[in-house]
Amino acid sequence: MKKLIALILLSTIPNLLKAQISEDSIVTSLKKSFALTKFDRPTEIIKFNNDTILVAGFLTDLSNKKPRYEKKKNVLYKTSDGGKSWNLITFSGDAWIHCSYQKEDGKIWMSGSDNHIHYSDDYGENWSKKMNPFKPVNWVSSIHMIDSLNGISGGLSNGLATTDDNWKTTKQIESPINQGKFKILKQSARGKVHKIAVIDSIILINQNDYIFYSKFNKINWRKFNIPVSNFSINEKKNEITLNSRNGKLFVLDKKLNLIKESQEDYLWETITSDTTKLDLQTFFESEISSIKVTSTIWLFDKQVHLGASYKSDIQKGKIVDKKGILIFKSKDFGKRSLEISKNNIQALLRDKNLKVKLADLSKRLTFTTNDLKDYEKFVKKVKKERAEKENWGGNFTSQIALTNPEFRDFQNQKSYLKQNYIASVFNQVYLPYLLGQEEVDFIELRIESKNGNEIVIDNKKSEFYSLPWTITYGNKSMDTYNPKITELVRRILPTEFNNYEKLFGGQLIFKLIEEEIIDNLEYKNGY
Repeated sequence: MKKLIALILLSTIPNLLKAQISEDSIVTSLKKSFALTKFDRPTEIIKFNNDTILVAGFLTDLSNKKPRYEKKKNVLYKTSDGGKSWNLITFSGDAWIHCSYQKEDGKIWMSGSDNHIHYSDDYGENWSKKMNPFKPVNWVSSIHMIDSLNGISGGLSNGLATTDDNWKTTKQIESPINQGKFKILKQSARGKVHKIAVIDSIILINQNDYIFYSKFNKINWRKFNIPVSNFSINEKKNEITLNSRNGKLFVLDKKLNLIKESQEDYLWETITSDTTKLDLQTFFESEISSIKVTSTIWLFDKQVHLGASYKSDIQKGKIVDKKGILIFKSKDFGKRSLEISKNNIQALLRDKNLKVKLADLSKRLTFTTNDLKDYEKFVKKVKKERAEKENWGGNFTSQIALTNPEFRDFQNQKSYLKQNYIASVFNQVYLPYLLGQEEVDFIELRIESKNGNEIVIDNKKSEFYSLPWTITYGNKSMDTYNPKITELVRRILPTEFNNYEKLFGGQLIFKLIEEEIIDNLEYKNGY
C-alpha cells in the first residue's frame, strides 16, 4: 500500500519539489516579519517579479487582538523589496484563498471559500468584491483572464463561467462532464476544474486530470490525439505546452499546430549498477542437501488510524531428492515431481553469467509462450479495471488507449524488447527509500549444501518478472536481473502457490509496449 501511494506521486515529485523550494524561501522570509500561527496556511504565492510578491491562503489578521475564534478577517501579506519587509493587507472578504491569476500591470483576481472573486488593479493594495460566477453557487477553483474584462473560471464542483465585463455578469458554459466526455459518481469531488486557460480562440481545461480543448465560441470538448497529463501556456509567445508521458513535451501555436517536440528529465532516481560479485566456489565443494521455499503475501487485516494494517499469509515447501528425481513437497499442495535436476540448479548458480546487470537485460530476455498468455490475461484485467474506472472518472487522458494497434502486436518481441525501453520501465518504479519495508510480497529459496553452507535467493526488490533477484552467500549480497532464475522458480512452484503470478512477464510486456508507443508518439492537430 505504501509503495502504491509512492508510485502514484512519483511522476509529480520533481516539478513539485522545484516549485516548493522557491515558495518555501518566500514563506520563510515572511515568517521573519510576522509570527504566523500553527493554523495559518500560506498556500497561494502571487509573484510579479523578484521584488513584488503577495502571499495569500488561510491567514489570520494578526493586527486584530481578539481571540482567533472571534476574528472574521483573513488577510494577505505583501513585500515590495523581495522579502526584506512585509505589510499586512486586508481585502474585501473573509475567505481561505486558494486560486489566483495576475497580469503584469498589477491586476489580480483571486477567490476562495467565500465563493466570490476578489479584484485588485494596484498590485494588491486595494480590493473590491465581484459576484460569484456560478449558478448554482460554487467555490471557484481556477481563474484565467484574457484581458481586464474577459475571462473564464472553473468550479470546485464542476461549473464553468465566462465574463466580458470583469465579473459584473457571467455566462454559464458546459464543462466536459456536462457534455458527457467522462463520468463521475454523484457527490464526488472529481468534478473539480483544476486549471482553465484561454489562448486566442481556444479554451484548455484540466478537469479531474482529464485534459480537453474547445473553441471558445462553440463549446465542444475534445481530447488531444496523444496522452496528456498537463498543459501550460505562454501568453507572450501565444504558445501551448502539452505534458505527455515520460517527459515528452509538445509545443503548439495558438491554432494547435505543432511547433516542436522536446524531452525533459522524467526519472526521480535511476538504478545504479550493483558491483558486488559473489564467489560461490566454496558452496559447491559439497553437494546440495536441501532446498526450502517460502512465499509470503500480505493481506488486508483492518483499518487503523491514518492507514491500514496487514497480516502475512506464508506458504512453505521443500525439495527432496528421491533417487535423482526432485520432489516438491508442501503441506498445502502435497507432492509433485519436478522436471529439473540438481544439475540444472548447480549449472545456473555456477554460470559465469549468473550476474546480469539491468543494462544487459535485453540480451538475456526472451518471453515464453506462457509469458505471452499472461500478457493477454493482464490486458483483460486492465480492460476490466478501466471499465470500472469509467464510472467514477478514473481513466485520465494521460493513459494510453488499449485500442492502440501495438497492444495487439505483442508477438513481435523485437519491436519492444529494446534496452532503452527496459531501463525506462524499471527506473520509473525505482523507489530506493522504500526498499527494506516489511510489508512486501516475496519468494525466498534457501539452498543448503552438505557442508552447512547456504545460498539465499529472494525477489524482495523485484518490480517486474520477479527481477531483480537478490542472492546472498556468507555476508555478501548481489542483485541480478537474470531471467533464468525466474524461469527456474516457475518450474519449481505449484501454479496456485503464493506469488506464482510474479514469475510471469505479462505486466512487463504491457509496460514495454507502452514505452514503444510513447517513443513513437506523433502529434496531430484535430482543430
